Amino acid sequence: MEKDQVQRYTVSLVRTIQNNHHYLKETIPDFQGYCLMVTPEKNVPPETINKVRETYKEIQNRLTEIKAIQQLLQGKYRQYYHRDPLQDKEILEFGFIAKSCYLKFDYNMKLIEVKKKKLEEKSSQMAQKV
Repeated sequence: MEKDQVQRYTVSLVRTIQNNHHYLKETIPDFQGYCLMVTPEKNVPPETINKVRETYKEIQNRLTEIKAIQQLLQGKYRQYYHRDPLQDKEILEFGFIAKSCYLKFDYNMKLIEVKKKKLEEKSSQMAQKV
């Protein structure tokens, strides 16, 4: 009876990994698109910026949950767990893609801030001349 409970628990943990994997598979392309929309040349709505930040936070939460469950399965429930190397590789790739896109987004946000400061300085100089 105990063994059956452990197996069911292991299956539920694997299902959680699969659900998070499915979420990441659908979310990463959208996240990449949002990150590409943010450039210093374009006027980006604040909703898009917030969407990128919230999505990145959720992606990181899902990746952290997957890693924690995998550690538990590989440690305590090793005999009931069969790894899926393709899925593991894809999850690692999702993490890499999310991080690289977010770093580009963050860099573009810094460029936008610098551009705003330059415009403010120019406008204040023009106001002083007048």
